Amino acid sequence: MPLYKNTPQPSGRMGVLWALAPIFDAAIIEYGSMGHMIYAEKWLAHTGLIKRAKLITTHLAEKDIALGITKRLEESVKEVVKEKKANVIFLIPSSVPEMIGTDLESIGEELQFMYPQIPIITFGAGNFKATKEQGMEEAYFRLVKSLTKEDDIEAIEDTGFEKATFNLIGSACDWSRFQSDTREIIRIMEGAFDMKSAAVFGSSCNTTSLYKMTNAKVTLVMRKDGIKAAKQLEKNYGIPYLYMTPYGLLNTITWIKELEEILEKKADKDYLNNEIKETQYAIHHCNVWAKHKNDKAKLWISNEDELSLGIQEFAKKELGFMLATGGIHMSDARQLKQNPGKCNIEVRRSTLSYDINPYELPFMGFRGTMNLCSLFTDFLIKR
Repeated sequence: MPLYKNTPQPSGRMGVLWALAPIFDAAIIEYGSMGHMIYAEKWLAHTGLIKRAKLITTHLAEKDIALGITKRLEESVKEVVKEKKANVIFLIPSSVPEMIGTDLESIGEELQFMYPQIPIITFGAGNFKATKEQGMEEAYFRLVKSLTKEDDIEAIEDTGFEKATFNLIGSACDWSRFQSDTREIIRIMEGAFDMKSAAVFGSSCNTTSLYKMTNAKVTLVMRKDGIKAAKQLEKNYGIPYLYMTPYGLLNTITWIKELEEILEKKADKDYLNNEIKETQYAIHHCNVWAKHKNDKAKLWISNEDELSLGIQEFAKKELGFMLATGGIHMSDARQLKQNPGKCNIEVRRSTLSYDINPYELPFMGFRGTMNLCSLFTDFLIKR
């Protein structure tokens, strides 16, 4: 049996959960069995995501499945609204309601009519056909569609921010250091452009910040799952977006130059010079050791996504590493256990992950580059 020896790939439902769970004043209600949410709660507890949405499951009885009864779902929504447990309610299906053809969207529309005082948003990526990427894409897109209404533009234009703002989409909890990477992006945007974050999708945020997304000057997209949502913001509100993940010094500088053109504003010169000088110092030392021990300077990183390609490009072009096995391995804990290298660095989460510190050093940006240089140099020195 394949599931006995191999972990199944995350489904669309997991992608939706990972995208929505960081909204800590939300309630996520799953029309499904108890076990699903118990597993999700345990997994999220190991990501370092301290503030997260309330996870609620309706449970399912045999009659519910056989007769299509949805009373448990309606009662769950009623309880959340009555006790004011959240500022927004997300309804997600599980595999069983998807298989029997429950029309969750129609149910959600009826519940929204009954409780107009709170947004009730439904999501459809609950079956095993949808990938985690499709689930995340749907979640980000529906948040943009549902929490920005043409009739509400005047009400949300007063953001309460004195500075210009930006949106950030795509740093999600399936990547290690996702909260640290988010903080690094926010730090760079404040230092380089004197801008504050508005809506931050995928890392800790609340509905108040999401409602302010339409006043942003730019949307930063870290992974392709957020492009559809960013395009919707551009189409409806004229907010340009930049799809690029800043790994390494050269990529970070290019990313900032792209933003200068989009914002029609030069980044703070003194800030940039200081950041570049510090980062170049770390790169120089790592370069020296990579040349000195060129037979050890090997990096292997799994998958073909923004994280993998960004770190690989940095290691090869800026540090002179070979992309091969037998040196530093970067992956999730399960793959690292099955294919260990001489140095293992976890960059993705798996069922074996147990990261409870949300303040680890990042992988993105200037400080992320220095962190990677430090990790790589430490490996080379000890070999």
